Amino acid sequence: MKKHRRHAMVIGASSKGGLGEAVARRLAADGCRVTVASRNTAALDSLAAELGGASIACDITEEASIEAMIATSGPIDILINAAGTTEAGSLARIERERVDAQMAVHYTANVLLLKHAMRVMPSGSAIILFSSLVARLPGAGLTTYSCAKAAMDQLVRIAAIELGSRNIRINAVAPGFSQTPMTKSIFDAPEIRDLYLSDVPLEGRGVTPDEVAAATAWLADPACFMTGEIIQLSGGAQLGRLPTARELKQARNS
Repeated sequence: MKKHRRHAMVIGASSKGGLGEAVARRLAADGCRVTVASRNTAALDSLAAELGGASIACDITEEASIEAMIATSGPIDILINAAGTTEAGSLARIERERVDAQMAVHYTANVLLLKHAMRVMPSGSAIILFSSLVARLPGAGLTTYSCAKAAMDQLVRIAAIELGSRNIRINAVAPGFSQTPMTKSIFDAPEIRDLYLSDVPLEGRGVTPDEVAAATAWLADPACFMTGEIIQLSGGAQLGRLPTARELKQARNS
């Protein structure tokens, strides 16, 4: 009998050098048929062709776009959402629009994604969402992003309870600081980079995209008997703290 080739959908894989791209490449290397989805279809098409898969345009902040993506994709064995944006700003100057935008992409989008995707996911399938170290560690200026990710973490736990009866597992990975296009400004400034990484217990460095991809692939494997967990991928950074506003200001002025 021909072995079933798992179908993996990776949302947010259009950024070259990003975590989503690394995950898509790892799952393809593991033998999965990979569909990549994002708003940036130009970047997606070349990646899909390279992986021998397919690409779908999707704006995860729009429910109709999510529903259309799921209808086009067909049954999904592995669903991964690595899409997201980040921003920082002080609580004193925060704007309602920024709060709403971060909740929309990190929390509401995932609620709607699960609503529609669970209908095409068979027994034994797996969902992996992307959280963040800062959903656990508080830091100055991170109100919008951190709180949206923390809401998503609780969604994972609740969804695990509801999806368990369908034998669908859901977990999240919470990367620490990783050198990607999204964190370029941090890694391009040695003083800032060192503030975030020098006290990381394991090797004093950030997590690599390939390491995030490896952990994601493990969570996607049918042999992984885990659900409702947020996996910290930060070399132990979750045991410490984030730089203070004063430390960051001094580093920028040095």
